[in-house]
Amino acid sequence: MEMKLDLNTLSDHLEDIRPSTQLRIRDDWKKGGRLLSGLLGSNVLLFSGALATCVFTEDVDIYEFDFLIFLSIVMVICIVWMFFQMFFTWKYKNAILYKDCQAGPIWMRAGIVFFGIGTLVMSSVKIAYAAERVDCITPMKFIQPIIHAIFVIVQTGFLWISCKHCVQIYVNITRCFLMVLLTVNLVIWVTAVADESRYHTVELQRLLDRNVSEETNSSISEQQEDSENINKCGCRSQCMNSATAFTYLYPFNIEYNLFAAAMIYIMWKNVGRQIDENASHCHGIGPGVRKHIPLLGLIAGVAVLVIGLVMFIMYEVGREGINRHWLSLTSFYIFHVVSLTLMCLANLVGIIIFRLDKRNMDNQKNPSRTLDMTLLLGATLGQYAISYYSIIAMVSTKPFSILCGLTLSYSVLMILQHSIQNAFIIEGLYRLPPNVLFRPLRSNMSTPTIPNETIKELTVHEIERRQSLTGAPRSSHRRMSRRETLSAQIKSHLKKRKTMKDVYLFLFLSNIIFWILPAFGARIRFDSGLEVHFYGFAIWAIITNVCLPFGIFYRMHAAATLLELYSMS
Repeated sequence: MEMKLDLNTLSDHLEDIRPSTQLRIRDDWKKGGRLLSGLLGSNVLLFSGALATCVFTEDVDIYEFDFLIFLSIVMVICIVWMFFQMFFTWKYKNAILYKDCQAGPIWMRAGIVFFGIGTLVMSSVKIAYAAERVDCITPMKFIQPIIHAIFVIVQTGFLWISCKHCVQIYVNITRCFLMVLLTVNLVIWVTAVADESRYHTVELQRLLDRNVSEETNSSISEQQEDSENINKCGCRSQCMNSATAFTYLYPFNIEYNLFAAAMIYIMWKNVGRQIDENASHCHGIGPGVRKHIPLLGLIAGVAVLVIGLVMFIMYEVGREGINRHWLSLTSFYIFHVVSLTLMCLANLVGIIIFRLDKRNMDNQKNPSRTLDMTLLLGATLGQYAISYYSIIAMVSTKPFSILCGLTLSYSVLMILQHSIQNAFIIEGLYRLPPNVLFRPLRSNMSTPTIPNETIKELTVHEIERRQSLTGAPRSSHRRMSRRETLSAQIKSHLKKRKTMKDVYLFLFLSNIIFWILPAFGARIRFDSGLEVHFYGFAIWAIITNVCLPFGIFYRMHAAATLLELYSMS
């Protein structure tokens, strides 16, 4: 009898610890699945990078044809899997039991559609260019842009539909394919950055040779020989224009792949994740977009945007002559110095308001926020590096000229502005939005808030409820005094919110113009020639081509994050 009792007690004890053991085993297997998919993705990435390196390296017996075949095969596999995944999640409702409302916000999905359209235009130009030279190139240069266009269309639809899904069935297979899809986007991004950097490096070297050296005749003769060889293949002047046209569309392709890679990474992190929807705060287009139009931030941001575009046109026109080139370059530097100073002041105003406007901080686990912080801090390192190299060159350059002073000021302000803006954005990402500002004051945390209540109504209701519970005096004079104090507090809070929306909008538009300028060819640190003379063309080309793409990506990612903060303000 005692033995039976002991066995029953032991079985009950095992049943009690079984759920925790299963949870621990499941958590360990989740880590194992992530490790497996990470190893698969890293191998695909390294092999693709090795092929791409061989393509861009001279005197290596591996041609672009082999790389295009491999990339096309991987893209076809990803296209088939995305179709299967969309059908599978639509057919079996148990595949998606949870959704991450903070993943794939509307501004990010709209951005990937916008950059996807630009990528499709670039693929169309490549197809037209290949069709005109069909007798001179391999068939893969005609087939690969078509596959890439299909890949972009399918991936855009897949991300729009599935970016919030937390898949609960066949999690390891899903992780592996998502990692391969992430790797494909990174490989396409690397090749696009390499192509664009090589094109701009050749153009800048040709420009420097034209303005400084006497080798202009030889370079022109080489270009004429190349054009004659192309014309022998039946390619006319329109084809030459097509060859240079898609180089200006590379920024759209680059940003598309980065946006897609970020969204796919969040989906990979959310595979098998079970989210407590009551503990999450879903943010769409908040009151900052619907109710108040920040005129001061809008006017200042549009002014910086328009002036930047005008300066960019003057800069491109003035590159042909030496005198005009110096004037346009000096004006361009002055615009950058003034704009960066205003951006630093706007960031400082935002940080001061953060200190005055006390809010609760969101310390819950959030893969999207973690990725945003990592990308911002990681991309900043590229801009830091190129700025420090430029500072060393300017301080060591003698005699010290006006252009050296402007370049030095520009580099110092670039470091300062990135540092202050990172601190401002990261703190803003952790602050709870206004609609949950007074939620911790409620006694029942699970009670949903009424969507149409304003902050004023919530605060008045809460204070009156506390007065009724504590038995506070309800004299009319005391009540009027409390309401006046409360009204003053609310007016102060609303002023801070409106100021923050002005700051967010101004910084958003300023980061957009600072993305446009280098993305479409304004490489002022190269065109000035000061760093080139100090480090040499080869070394400075390596520094610029490695660091500048990170700086371009930082501006677009910062603009996207500021738009998210603006929508939640």
